[in-house]
Amino acid sequence: MVAKNQGATEAPQPSQSGGGPSVISKDLEIIGNLKSSGNIQIDGRIKGEIRSNTVSVSPSAQIEGSILAQSVQVGGLVKGRVEAPNVSILQSAKMLGDVVHDVLEVEGGAHFHGACQKLNSGK
Repeated sequence: MVAKNQGATEAPQPSQSGGGPSVISKDLEIIGNLKSSGNIQIDGRIKGEIRSNTVSVSPSAQIEGSILAQSVQVGGLVKGRVEAPNVSILQSAKMLGDVVHDVLEVEGGAHFHGACQKLNSGK
């Protein structure tokens, strides 16, 4: 995976369509980037960058790559950077990477190995 961090990045803004979440089922593996203005629920495996309004990583999910969103809930394995104003790391999570956030919630029993940084901490 090649990092392409050139300047500030923004998570997609909420979709006006009001539809349900896009679901990556437990038996699906995707190698590539995902981008949605809506919500993504991940039960399967992703190798790539994820950009969305909200991302929900279920306990069965495995992510290898960065996540950029408005809200992220980690319940499974994430190997990579997470950047969102609101981040929740659940008891079932194994988070291996840095988290950039405004609000961070880590449940007891969660496995978290990485650094925490406030969004816009330089301002």
